Parts: sequence; structure tokens; C-alpha cells
Amino acid sequence: MKWFLRSLAISLVLLSFFSAPHAQTPDFNVNSYKQFLSENQNLTTEKLLGMHPTGLFMGNLRLNHLSGLYADSIGIKFNLTSGEKSLLDKNGFMVTERVHFNTFQIAFREIYNRDLPVMITSDAVLHAFHMSYDKILMDVENDVLIPELKSFLKSLHENLPALKSAYSADAGMTTSLKDVDIYLTVARTLLEGQTAPVFAENSSEITAILQFITSEQPASVNLFSSTGKLIDFSQFKTRGHYTKSPALTSYFKAMIWLGRTEMYLSAPRALEPAPKPEDIQRQTIDAALILEAVQASGTMPQYEKINGIIEFFTGEQDNVTLVNLKSLTQSLNVIKAGELLDISKLKTFQDSLKNQSYAFQRILSQIICTGFDSPDSIVPASAFMLFGQRFVIDSYVTAQTVFDRIYFNNERMKRMLPSTLDVMYALGNDAAIQLLKPELDKYHYGTNLAALRYLVDSYGEDFWNLSLYNGWLNSIRKLNPKKDRSNLPSFMQTAAWWQQKLNTQLASWAQLRHDNLLYAKQSYSGGAGCSFPYGYVEPVPELYLELKKLSEKAKNYFSSFNFSDSYTKSVLNSYFSNAITIYTKLASISEKELGKTPLSDEDMTFIRSLVSTGGVCGMDFHPGWYMQLFYQGDALANDPEYVVADVHTAPTDEAGNPTGWVLHAGTGPVNLGVFSVESPSGERITYAGPMLSYYEYLTTGFQRLSDEEWLSKMNMIYMSNPPALLRPEFVNLYLTDYLGKERPEGLSLLTSVPDRPDDQLPQTMTLAQNYPNPFNSTTVINFVIPNKMANRQVTLIVYNALGVEVKKLIDNTLPAGNYFTRWNGTDNFNQSVSSGVYFYNLVIDSEGLKEKVSGKMMLLK
Repeated sequence: MKWFLRSLAISLVLLSFFSAPHAQTPDFNVNSYKQFLSENQNLTTEKLLGMHPTGLFMGNLRLNHLSGLYADSIGIKFNLTSGEKSLLDKNGFMVTERVHFNTFQIAFREIYNRDLPVMITSDAVLHAFHMSYDKILMDVENDVLIPELKSFLKSLHENLPALKSAYSADAGMTTSLKDVDIYLTVARTLLEGQTAPVFAENSSEITAILQFITSEQPASVNLFSSTGKLIDFSQFKTRGHYTKSPALTSYFKAMIWLGRTEMYLSAPRALEPAPKPEDIQRQTIDAALILEAVQASGTMPQYEKINGIIEFFTGEQDNVTLVNLKSLTQSLNVIKAGELLDISKLKTFQDSLKNQSYAFQRILSQIICTGFDSPDSIVPASAFMLFGQRFVIDSYVTAQTVFDRIYFNNERMKRMLPSTLDVMYALGNDAAIQLLKPELDKYHYGTNLAALRYLVDSYGEDFWNLSLYNGWLNSIRKLNPKKDRSNLPSFMQTAAWWQQKLNTQLASWAQLRHDNLLYAKQSYSGGAGCSFPYGYVEPVPELYLELKKLSEKAKNYFSSFNFSDSYTKSVLNSYFSNAITIYTKLASISEKELGKTPLSDEDMTFIRSLVSTGGVCGMDFHPGWYMQLFYQGDALANDPEYVVADVHTAPTDEAGNPTGWVLHAGTGPVNLGVFSVESPSGERITYAGPMLSYYEYLTTGFQRLSDEEWLSKMNMIYMSNPPALLRPEFVNLYLTDYLGKERPEGLSLLTSVPDRPDDQLPQTMTLAQNYPNPFNSTTVINFVIPNKMANRQVTLIVYNALGVEVKKLIDNTLPAGNYFTRWNGTDNFNQSVSSGVYFYNLVIDSEGLKEKVSGKMMLLK
């Protein structure tokens, strides 16, 4: 029976999943999908691995790195260590943290100034796309969205007195009129500053809501309801590019309010207290009143303009929209919101809503709890939001691979946090599944991953062309390992290379999530002339052609866009025209490299003009074409940006204890890569090129990090001795550390040549020095749980100099990961403690044996 109910629920989700016209694909068959689900219940790891086999990757190439032209020059000029040379011999390439740069432009200039062969990496191209996307979105927000939203909300609010007058004889409408006043007053106050409500008696409730928003912590609030609703106010923490100006900060908070404040049209299925029927009626009338205000004020075109711009960038809302509500009420001949006071009309409305494809949210993005033994899964409410956050497929993946979506042998699996590799596998990276084996063996969620992969594979080109967000995701998919790798250079046939490409995919994905933090729905960075004597473009023509297609789409969209000045449109047109030309050339060169066709003089001239079209080493020169891949060029290309995005929230651990885990993905310094590549003539040439660095970590207590805080964390990492390990374990196969030493090998894809025994995998936890230290208010303690010690009981306790426990910071079963935990100088009773020396002990109960590491810190007041 449980299996039947789960299959039915999945089928209903599926129908809505493919209901939107943009998402449909002619090849998709619902019955075939149901049969697939039926045949793959309780799917084992081994069977999942067999569904999309990648074959064996090459292991140790056993090259002599000195055999390549310019290998000695690169070794001398970058002072390569024995560990770096060892990885170069083994994999045909290596990446090092020891040599790092603030920007890709600086990295390319450094290689240029040293007269070394250059590798033009996909990392560099994707980074330029991210920087440009983020800046274009900021310009659109500042120039169009912010003023339009101010005008739209002002018009709605100014129409409320007329609605108040129209319903003056109907006492049953007063509560909903006040609700809408609160809703609009809060939004306008967040956007523009203090705004007076239409109903003076609403002032105290508005003040209370604003205080909750300022607290940035979850709280239960009777919002438009007689029963409490747990709202995650930590989402109001300003982050991403929205910290760059007061106007963007205000816009961020207002749009979080408008994008996450639900008006229930049906109740969610979860633990009590459930909203009462009269609460659902009240909020349904609230939504209808907002629609009535929009129609009365004539602002529907303004709404559609704002919503349309966000749809172009990020996609469609994951909720009942204003347009949906208008269509439904018109079909039922509901002209005025007050008509829904009639219970029979309300029931007709609700019955009709249930049959609409847009009725239910696909991504759980609120704090909703269910019992571990409850037979029912959580179902989010059917809810109206004015500018609801957008459905993005990667968030759908993370939402479907955690509690309470996983069943195995009729048992609900308590997996509280997803892996970012879940996303990569669902997006078509067949190799990612091999690195997920420990998680799959423990939590048995193979059926979930198989179903998600089936759905994503079923999407047609119309889905990937729906928004720039989807197109960017599709670009990342072009870096998935090919099934036939025989025509690739030898270094691109190794397990190490495809683990490096996972790093590139995840880093670009982190940038994508960062740029769309506000809109993407979250599941719960006179002298001698210089030259490049040789050049090589990382041969992934599919990626460059996909970016070309995205640029053509954006150029066409903005050509008819009304900016406040014509200059912005001119700059955008020039940027996209240049980008299209460059992506076309990169694709052409890549195809020649894969076909082992010698490059023409024109091709080599293009590569050599990467950073300069002439000039003197170390002096200003005319910038090359790489600068043209950045919107507004020099200002962005030389911006040392490290970015971070919170991508998933787990309110509790598997025992139901509140934890507020927030999974973050981020980027850091640009690392140096060295590559040994065979030329068409058979000669081996060694190239240098810049690579993205990718980081993952968990915070506790619903802490969400801004870019500025992440930069501070990065400084902390590099000040630690040894630096904290925040890179995922799979990078160890190709990456040396900040001293140029090889790392313990870690997780590896399946290869034809096994290299290192399991006893060289990381076995112990790592505890970094707290930062700052000394401190006078708050300090951060960073530690790492490796895969080999995952899902064990972990305690982190602060003691005073006498050995007396002061504060228990963590006492949970933790998955593998990188953790940041704050101590604010208080004890277990939340009382401030005095200045002095304190110790922090991290203990893992590992199969009955307790392993402990300690650190020392000083609190100064």
C-alpha cells in the first residue's frame, strides 16, 4: 500500500512536472515512466551503477613530464614541486593550490609575461560568463526591476482604501483587507523605508514582523492565520550581489518577502498544528483581494513585465501565480474576492484548483516537519505568492534525495542532507554515481536518483531554452564525460581529469546559484615583448556552442528591452556580439583539435591575442579577446570575486534535533593547472592554464554566508596552519595542496589501473584553529569529517581552563563534510562568560572508539 501511495504521488508530481508547455517533450510517455518506477523499486547501488555505465577511465599514465616541450621552462618559472611533477607524470596534468591568482586575467597575464604555452580552459570561459551574467542582472535590477516594483506596490497599496470602501458593508472582509495591508506595507517598508499602513491598528503587527526579519532566525508566527506557521527568517539575510548597494539590499529583502510569504489555498500535509479551514479561506480571500487590487489599479501589465524579466533570467514560479489565479477565478465567474466568503463557492474554487497543473509546489522550501514513523510524506501547500521563487531543476533534485522522500524496503531513510554530486548525476554526469557509492550504500536512494535522471533525460531543447538559468545548466552538462573517450588527448581519458571536470561543473554551478540566490527556489570565486609560443583550447566544442546559443538568445531579448538610457542597450549589444564571435572561434578550434587537424595561422593568431594584441611585458597594453568575454570588460575581468551560495537547508538532524544545517557551495582563488598534450604531429607540449577552485561546507544554526563573510572565511583558511580542508575529497586525485604536496588520494572513479590502497584514504577528522583568535565576541571553529568517518556521533564542546564544560556546540550524528560553527562567548545557559583561555574538543565516536582533537582559544573583552 505504501508503495502504491508513493507511486501515485510521484505520478501526480510528474503530471505537473511536464504540464507546462515549455517543459513538454514529444518523446515522453507517462505510462513508460510509471513502468520504470515499478521495475526499479528498492534499487541497489550496483544496479544503479549499471544503468549508465561510463566504462573504465585511465589510471596512471606513467609519463615523463620532461618529455614535453616547455616542460622544463614551466617547471623552473613556477618552481614546480616533486608532488606537482609526480601528479603531472601520473595524470598528464595537475592542478596546484600552491600557485594561485586572484583572477583569471591575472593568471593569463602571468603565463603570457613568462613566455609560456597557454591552455585556454573551460573554467576561464565559464567564469567570464558568470561575471557577465551577474553584472547584467544587477544592471537590469537597478535600471528596471527596482523602480518598476516600487511603482507597482505603490499603486496596489494606494488602491486599498477604495477596496476598503467597497467592502465597508461587509464585516467578513475586514480581516483580509487588513492582511493585504500588512502584506503590502511590509514589502514597501523593506523596499523603500518606513511606510504607513492603511489601517493604523496594523502598526504593531507590522513592527513585530519586521523584527522577525531583522532577527534572521526561524520563528513561529501567526501570519494571516489563527495558527502558528514556522517561517525561516534566516532567508532574509542579504547575500550574493545584493550586498553591493543599499538599493539592492532593500530590493533583496522585499523580494524575499514577496517570493516566500505563502498564502495557503490548501493546507500542507505535515505535523500539527495544521491550519484551520477558516485560515485557508481567509488566505484564499487575501490572494483574491490582491488580484482584485491589481485589476482595479490597472497594473497587470506592470506585474507581467517584472515577472517576465525574472522568467527570462531564472524561470517560472513554483506556486500559484497572479495569472493562474486570474484564469481560475474567471473560469468560475468569481468577480469579487468577497464572493469566496460563500463556503459553497470556496469549495468549488478549491475543487477546481486541485485539478490544475499549477496547483502544487514541486520544491519544498519551507520548514515543514513530519514524524519519522508517519506513513504520509510531506506535501507543500497549494499557495499563492505574488513573485514566488522559481522552479529550478537542480533544487528539485536536492529536494527529492533527502528525508522524507527516500524509501527502501518500506522504510523511510533519514538522509537529511543531499550531495552536490546528486545534482551532477541527475544532469547526466554518469561518473558522479561512482563517487556517491558510500552515500547510496547507507541511505539506499538509488530509486530516487534513477527516477530523477529519467525525468531530466526526458526534457527536450525547449526546456533548456526556457531561461538563461536552464541554458547555463545545459552548458554545464556539456562537460559530462563522453562514453567514447578514445579520440581525446590522453590526459582527458584519465579518472583524474573527469574528477577535475566535476570540480569545474560544481564551481560553475555554485556561481549560477550565487547569481540567482534571490530568484531560484532553494531546497530545504621599451622592453622585450611577451608571447604565448603555443596555445591549446580545452576541446569541448559543445560547451562553447551552448554558450554561443545563450548569448544569441540574450542579445535578441535585450534588443527590444527598454532601458532608461540607450547606452546600456548599446553596450549589451556589443558585448553579446563579441561573445558570439569568440565562442564560435573556440568551438571551431576545439573541433580541429579533436580531429587532430593542425591549427591555421589565423587560429594561432587568435590564441596568442588572448590577453594582448601587442605591447610590452609588465606594462599596459591593448587588451585581448578574453577581456571581451566580460560585460563591461576591465572592471569585471580584474575583480577578484570569490562567491558563495547556500543551496540546501536541513532544519533538523535524523533524530529530530534542531540543527539548522545550511549547505554552501563556493569558489575561491584561481589555481594553476599544468597539462601535457600530444600535438597532431605526435609531439608532446606542456601548457599552463588557470582553473576554478570549488569548496563545500556546512554551517549550523541557520547561518547563511554573504560573499564578504566567505572572503573572510577564505582568509581564515589560508591563515590556518595547516589550512582547513574545505575542498571535496574527490579533488585529491589531481590537486596538490598549498605547499605543493600530494594529498591523500580520496575518492576515485573506476580505472583500469588501481594505484593506491584504501589505507591511504583520509581516515581522520581535521580541526582547524578557530578564527579570529584572540576574539572579543564571536569566533568560528572549522572542522572536517571525512567520508570514512561519516554518520558517527560528533560532539564539539568548549571547556574553561579548569576543564569545566562551558558550552556544548554540537552533539549530533554528522555526515561527511566541512563544518563552520560559531561560538559567541556564552555558556550552556546563554550567559556571557569572562575573558580567558578556553579549549574546544572535537570527539567522534567511531565504532566504540572515541577519537579526539583539541584546540585552544582566547576570549578578550
